[in-house]
This record gives sequence, structure tokens and C-alpha cells, in this order.
Amino acid sequence: MPSLPRIITVDPTWTIARIVRSAMDLMDRAVIQVDVPGGTEALEEIGRGGTQLVVTALDIGDDMKGFELALRIKQTAPETGVIILADIDDPEALDEETASSSPFVYMHRPVDIQRFLNVIMAGLSGEDLTAALVSPPPSVAVVDRGPVPQIDRNKAQQTLDTLLHDVGGMAVVLADRTGEVLLERGAVGFLNRVQLTTALLPTVTTTIDMGEVIGGQPNALQFFDGEDKDVFVFSVGLHHFLCVIFDGQAGARQFGIVNRYGRKAAEDLIALLGANAFIIEKARPEVKEEAAAPARPAKKGKRATQEKEKLEPVIERPVVAVPQPEPLVLEPIANLDVDIFSRLAELDESQADDLFDPDKLAEIAEQQSRRKGGPISQDEAEELGIIGDLGKGGD
Repeated sequence: MPSLPRIITVDPTWTIARIVRSAMDLMDRAVIQVDVPGGTEALEEIGRGGTQLVVTALDIGDDMKGFELALRIKQTAPETGVIILADIDDPEALDEETASSSPFVYMHRPVDIQRFLNVIMAGLSGEDLTAALVSPPPSVAVVDRGPVPQIDRNKAQQTLDTLLHDVGGMAVVLADRTGEVLLERGAVGFLNRVQLTTALLPTVTTTIDMGEVIGGQPNALQFFDGEDKDVFVFSVGLHHFLCVIFDGQAGARQFGIVNRYGRKAAEDLIALLGANAFIIEKARPEVKEEAAAPARPAKKGKRATQEKEKLEPVIERPVVAVPQPEPLVLEPIANLDVDIFSRLAELDESQADDLFDPDKLAEIAEQQSRRKGGPISQDEAEELGIIGDLGKGGD
């Protein structure tokens, strides 16, 4: 049985010891971790041999800096990787000349957890720490298949938590066909999620293409059996995929239970997506505004005449001039007695109300009828002001 990798943390405040221990718990990685407060104790531990990685603070006291410790470690144990995890008050980065020739990796807190985990995993595996720190994720040519449908992440997280509990795996990851990790539960640092999703993108494309071959709504399950890790991959519609990760010694024995609960989880996620889970919107071609469409030549012959006849005629309405109204001209009043205006104060205004009282008008009409010995005529009613002039209203 191979021996466990050995890590030494160097920090008088013991903060780095807690950070590294949390990282190991996050990756669910078994290691031998030795925590020391200063450089002298670290060199003594290095002398015992078998150390794969040293994570040290920049300021470690005892008249020694973290980079000085890294130089002395490389002299005695050149195969041991060294990470300097600087504090918040320390310089954020080294100068370019020092960084290019330093036998260590310099990282500043607060640190990108995914990058920190990548560097630690490289150190435990004896790989180049600098390459793990600066190398970007591999580029992937993604075919434009339109927008990726959105999923309710809160409800999807409940589905992932239930699946992880049912199958007893190390981690569960949900990603879309562009390689973006949407959710991850469990020991998320157990493997490099960027490499995982990048490697699985062709699988998603295959599922989409196979849908045209087999018809209907394709569902796919793939199993990758490795020495260190086992990975199950479930298609979630055409746009997403679900990964269940196991330790390399346990995955193959869980095939039945993972197939059962994994398919159920995929169906629950598809239900959250609805019909969009199996709809591919083809990207519309871009129209360049700079390139104007060439003018179409005029059509000749009988065809042009027929198309011209099909056009609806345009009715042009004449502009009608609206006549202006004639100004109102009143005839002058002959023999106007202006003295009546001086006697307006003597008028009894209460008598004016009788002009609009129907009862008073009826009484006047009745009195006139008795005098005449019969009903009054229309002209007489007009003269009395009981009715208006009906003849002026038109025919």
C-alpha cells in the first residue's frame, strides 16, 4: 500500500495549518500534515524526508522569511514543492524577475479556492506548481446552439443533495453544455471540475446529435472507471449534464443504485426545465448593416406586367378646403330707449323665475284659453313664450 503524501505547514499564527486542513477535508484527501511555527522546525522535518509539499507564511519569524526557507528547502530537497501563502498585509505579488526565478509559488490571501486546490493537488502529485497556478483552463470550441435554458438553482440544489445522500458518492456536479458549472455538492475539491466539464462537453454534443438519429427525447448514462476516481454522467435534456463522482475503488460496485437514483434525479431536473430541456434554438445569422443589399434589376416582360397588375391601387383623396364661418352681424335696434338701463334696479328679479316655471306657463295658457273661448294656437303660444319658434328648427 503506497504511503500517504506528507505536507508541512509553517506559520507562527497557525492560520495556514487550518487553511490546509480545510482544503484536505474539502477534497476528502488523506494526507499526513505536520504543523510547525518556524523555519528551523520546518528544516528539521524536511531532513526526515518524504515530504511532498510545504505551505509557509511569508513572515515566519526567527530571522527568516518564507522565500529564504523555500531556497534552503530546494537545496536539501529539490523535489519538494513550496507554496508561500502571504497574508492580507503582505505584498499582493512579487516583481516579475523574482517570480520568474523563484523556486516556489506565491499566493496572496484571500486566495482563489479553486486555484489553491489545483496547486495543492499538483504538489501532492509531484507536478509543476507554477504550471498549475498560471495555466488557463483548456479552450473548447463550442457550437452556437442558441441560449441555454435557465434552471431554478435552489430547487436543483435540493435534488443534488438528495442524490448525493442516496448514492453515498464523493461529489455531485451539475453543468451546462457550455462547460459552466452551475452547482456542486459534496467534496467539490476532490477533482478538477474545469477538466471534468471540459472533457465531457463532446458527450453533450453526442447526445444532441444522437437525438436526431434515435428520435424522441434522448437520455444517456456513461460510466468512466478509473484507478483514483469513478465518474457517472447523466444527460439532463439536451443542455445540461449531471456528474456523480466516487472514489476509484467504490464506483463500480454502486452501478445499480447510481443508475436508479441518478435517472430519477435527471428526471426531476428535466421537470424543472420543462419543455425547454429538449428544445434547441438555432442561432439566427447576423445581418451586417454596412453591407447594403444590391439593388434588384427591374423585371421585364409579361411577368413584370402581371406583378404590376397585382399591386393594389393607391387612392388619392383630394384636399377639401373647409369654409370659414361668416362673422355674425346683428341688426341695430331701432328707437332704443337707453333709460331702461337706469331702471334695472327697480325690477323684481323673482318675476323672472316665472318665465321658466312650467306651472306658471300652464296658468298663462289657461287664462288665454278662457279669454279666447278655446285653446290657443301655436303662434299664440310662441308669442307668449310658452314654446319656441318651431319653424326655425328646419323642415
